[in-house]
Parts: sequence; C-alpha cells; structure tokens
Amino acid sequence: MPLHGHVLRIISFCQIAIGVLGNSLELFLYNLPKSPRHKQRPIDAILAQLALANAVLLLSKGIPEAILYFRTVNFLGNYGCKLVFYIQRVSRGTSIYTTCLLSAFQAIIISPNSHRLATLKAKTPKYVRLTCGMGWMLTLLIEVYVPMYITGPRNDSSSHIRGVDLLYCYWENVLSEIAILPTLRDILFVGCMVSASSYMVFLLCRHHQRTQQIHSSRLCPRSSPEIKATHTILLLVGTFCSTYFLSCGFLLYKVYTVDSSIWVVNVSTFITLCFPAISPFFLIHNEVNESSCVPSWRHSSLC
Repeated sequence: MPLHGHVLRIISFCQIAIGVLGNSLELFLYNLPKSPRHKQRPIDAILAQLALANAVLLLSKGIPEAILYFRTVNFLGNYGCKLVFYIQRVSRGTSIYTTCLLSAFQAIIISPNSHRLATLKAKTPKYVRLTCGMGWMLTLLIEVYVPMYITGPRNDSSSHIRGVDLLYCYWENVLSEIAILPTLRDILFVGCMVSASSYMVFLLCRHHQRTQQIHSSRLCPRSSPEIKATHTILLLVGTFCSTYFLSCGFLLYKVYTVDSSIWVVNVSTFITLCFPAISPFFLIHNEVNESSCVPSWRHSSLC
C-alpha cells in the first residue's frame, strides 16, 4: 500500500475512534436521569437515537477497515459482507431519518402558537419514542433487499455488471431498481430536513429581532439561546448535506470510472463518516453552553 493509503487509513481510524467516543458520551448524556427540576425532555430520545445510529455506523465501518488494514485476505466472506453492509445501511438510514425527525420536531415546538398547532404541540412529545421506533422498522424494511447485491471482494474487473469495490466487499449492480428506493427515501428526508431547518432558522431570526433589546439587557454575557440553536441547526444540516452530496458524488465517480484508484473509496468513506463523527460534539457543545446560562427560552432551544 502506498504512503498516502496508510495516511488515509490512520486518519479514518482517528475519525472513527473520536466519533465513537463522542456518540457514546452523547448517548450517556441524554439517557442520564435528570434532577427533579430538569426532567428528561422528549427531544432527548431523538438525540439518543441519533447517537446510537451514528455509533453503530462508525463501528460497522471501522471494524472491517481495521481488520483489513492488518489482514489482506478476505475475512468476511459473502454472508459476512451481507451482514456488515446491511448494518451499515440500516444505521446510515436511521441517522438520516433521525436528523430529519430532529429538525421537524424542533420546528413544531418553536412555531408560533395558534389554534391549529396547539393540539399538535401537545401530542407531539407523546409520540416521540414511537416515531423513533418506527424509524428503525422503516429502515430495516427498505434496506432488506440491498444485501442481495453484496458479495465478497472480486479480483477481476472485467465483469459487465457495474458495481463498487468496497475493499472488503463488492457491491454489484449498484444502480439497480432495488437501490432506487433507499435513494428516494434519502432525498425525501433530506428535503424535509432542509425545509424544516430553514423554517426554524427563519423563526429564530425573527424572534431575535423582536426581542433584541430584552436580550441586550441580560446579565449573562453570552449570545441568546436563539442564536445558539440557529448555529447548531446550521452546522448539523450544513455538515450533513455537504457530506451526503459529496459522498454521492464520489460513489457515482467510482461507479462510472473503471480505472479509479483505491483512494476514491477511502476518501468517500472518510466523507461519509464526517457527520456521525462530528455531530455529537455540536450537540454536546450546545448543551454545555445552555447549562452555563439558563435562559427563559429554555424549552424552545435545540437541546
């Protein structure tokens, strides 16, 4: 393996280790019993599920990569590849679903009070856990046919079936009709996520403009909770969308470029894992800032 290949692998291992640590800390933080004054919020269940899905994605990607780094032979086999890849796809789909759910939930919570939204706001927290469970079931069903096209690694590149070499496995017929359904799901959730987040940013900015004088007289010298939540939303959505479209671009490049080198797969994997590795630190940072200065707008902030 050339020097740049070793460098990419080491960077990926550091990324996975830091991401697993951050998501484990986030999972512990949002499952930690709160004091009687600070009860567990409904949004904590969404954040805990996001941390769990991201941690599973990082581990299912990182463990085969680490084993492959020290062993060059096929260690998974056909059935092992199908299982590992299925876990990766399910955790990735659940991460997309949960990020969309997080944006939609917060958009409903901070929406202006009206007769139409009053009932929805009252019922939404009751169905948070049910909605989280439905996300796992939906992803399990959508991805159930994808492992049919996963096999062990292939040495011959003369196959007429267009696919992607995943280093330790091979994804054949990657642009088949079966793979279109997960793609449509991703596009739908990304569209809903961007729409909900844009609406939420608009509401937060408008609220900040109306209450700018009130916030300027606060004893706490930090920025207002609205601005903190806005920054967190922009970071999460911006990071997810940029990494999602970049990874899709590298995937299409790998599919349509016959002689593409192995660095394309390594870079694509790194980009794919950027969001699950970075997102917990955005949320933890926002949570720490919120606890350092308790605002009156606490229940409508992101975390």
